[in-house]
Amino acid sequence: MATTSSTDTPIAVNLTAAQKAAILAKAAELAALLTWTIGLSAEERRALSKLGDKSVAFDQKNAAYMASRPDLVPGYVDMSVLALNRQARVDVGDIMRVVGDIYQRLNDTDMKLGSQVIKPERAFYNSVQEAAKHGVNGAQAIVDDLKPRFAGQGKRSKTPAKVATPKP
Repeated sequence: MATTSSTDTPIAVNLTAAQKAAILAKAAELAALLTWTIGLSAEERRALSKLGDKSVAFDQKNAAYMASRPDLVPGYVDMSVLALNRQARVDVGDIMRVVGDIYQRLNDTDMKLGSQVIKPERAFYNSVQEAAKHGVNGAQAIVDDLKPRFAGQGKRSKTPAKVATPKP
């Protein structure tokens, strides 16, 4: 028995103007609450030291050691600020999980809707191309107008992959 995936199942979203306005208003409220957030450039992101999932145990051990051995903590480290930042990081992570899930659902819905829009549009384009081949009045003008979307997407030749030759 064949199964269908969610990519096979069509969806229809009927978002009213009132619903959209309410969602955008709530998003604006959320953005207004996030006054403490910052923006980083790609270069700034690359330059930062990272505390990712692999470093959580390191962070936890450091917190315990720093609490038990304050005599070894450098004088320039403000332990109260460090404690605030540790807690804020937990809080931001909790918020990111919820907002990230919402973003992912919106992104998935957008992708599905886009697919459901482009498929019939491609079918129309193919139909217009066929009509233009048969000289249907006005069809070539439509093809010419829509053609730039597919520029550089001609049939690709299949060239065999180069095999690396071992160096002596």
